[in-house]
Amino acid sequence: MRRSHTIRKILKMSYRARWFCVLAIAFCALAGAPAPATPAAVTIERIIAKVDDDIIMLSELQDFVKPRVEELRRSYRGEQLNRRIRELELAGLDAMIQDKLITKRASALELNVSEKEIENAVSDILRQNKTTTAGLRAFLSSQGMTMEQYRGELREKLLARKVERMEVGGRVSVMEQEIADYYDAHSDDYREAEKRTVRQIFFPVGKGASAAEIEAQRKKAGIAYEEAMKPGADFAEVAEKQSEGPARSRGGSLGSVKKGEVFPELEQLIFSTAKGGTSKPTRTRVGFHVVHVDDVTPGKVITLDRVSGKIRDKLFKEKFTKRRSEWLTDLKRTAFLEISYDPVASPVGLSSVFRDVREQISFKLVGIKLKGSGRGLFGQDRILWAYGSNRDKPRWKSGRVKVGEGASVGKDAINALEAGDRLFVNPDPSANVYLFRYVYLLPDSYIGEVNFADMIKAFSEQSRGEGGKAGSRKMSFETTNKAARLEFEVEVQKTRSIVADPKEITQ
Repeated sequence: MRRSHTIRKILKMSYRARWFCVLAIAFCALAGAPAPATPAAVTIERIIAKVDDDIIMLSELQDFVKPRVEELRRSYRGEQLNRRIRELELAGLDAMIQDKLITKRASALELNVSEKEIENAVSDILRQNKTTTAGLRAFLSSQGMTMEQYRGELREKLLARKVERMEVGGRVSVMEQEIADYYDAHSDDYREAEKRTVRQIFFPVGKGASAAEIEAQRKKAGIAYEEAMKPGADFAEVAEKQSEGPARSRGGSLGSVKKGEVFPELEQLIFSTAKGGTSKPTRTRVGFHVVHVDDVTPGKVITLDRVSGKIRDKLFKEKFTKRRSEWLTDLKRTAFLEISYDPVASPVGLSSVFRDVREQISFKLVGIKLKGSGRGLFGQDRILWAYGSNRDKPRWKSGRVKVGEGASVGKDAINALEAGDRLFVNPDPSANVYLFRYVYLLPDSYIGEVNFADMIKAFSEQSRGEGGKAGSRKMSFETTNKAARLEFEVEVQKTRSIVADPKEITQ
């Protein structure tokens, strides 16, 4: 298997839907539901980011955000949908870059995850979702994933947790004084509100009710009030007999009510009625109410010892998030990052800020040198080339050119072809240039091939050695079978890097 195919396979496994949800959560929500049918998208493959020696492809980003894109399509349309997708892709790319940086840091720290840890994680997922291994496998299959791939996802997630626990969590602490200070500063949040146990007799008034209808309901409320106020009367019994509200069968019981739980007019009526008291018939936006307060539970202060644990967790989370952001910024500063994704989107709140970045890399074929004779059976040789990942079914083939003296094809001969036959812009790293000899009346004879993943890597290494400068340079690549050498003019335009520190955006 070619190296490029192996790289792409590993990358696909590394990023499949990991950012948006742990598959355990997705399983709980989606198990048993058929996957929605979506039209196949056509992707023009290209590199959108480089993280040291690793690359991120456009298709990987699209796979990464696909679950959330489907959600957006159900809520938005047109330009608003496009903008949301671009914002999502930008945030997704940031997350993918972070994942790569964290993985590299784990490697530097020589951290690993044992099979036992993975088994424990799988067992936890099965227990939380009340399912079996067979059930999980079936769900994974419905999502186009194998158990082996899922275990790989878990391994990476557990590894990331180990790194963050060591580099971030281990450096975060919350002091007792910080907890006390927070409690004092937010004392209003730690009071239990007054509760009132309430019953009501209710007569609704619909929108558009006539004056006569309103008056009729008013009279009913007055009669019910008089009945409830008679000596020895039981308010609950009166409510069961006369109320026209939904709580009638419960003796008009509304249960315990706190401020903010009912609409303002009713709240005012309830909290202005004394314990054991009954209000006079009162009109609100929905009808007439007669309220009886059975009991009142006064509000009280929640002591610090009851909430210190929650406050500690809250403060730890805030500190952890801040420390993690600083840590990731440091990782980005020390890494070699190049971003070539240029979304048409408004800024979003990312932990890293992107400039208007774009990188276009082009490989322009300018020469071919064949090993051995340039003469064939039927006169002067002609050659052609094809682009794709399958030699027998390439995406396209070029026109034919003559092989000149010295078994070579020069720039002038190649330039006589259409521009699309000789220029490869942001090529697919999984693709190859296949070289063929044209023989009259016979099938094209395969000569050899060069792989774009190897070409891109060679260019990246050379560019990095030169300080990442944009520009044009000549490079030659030998076919895998050493039967020919292809010469290219390689050009990169508008190469810019990620801004690791948000403060730099103002510089």
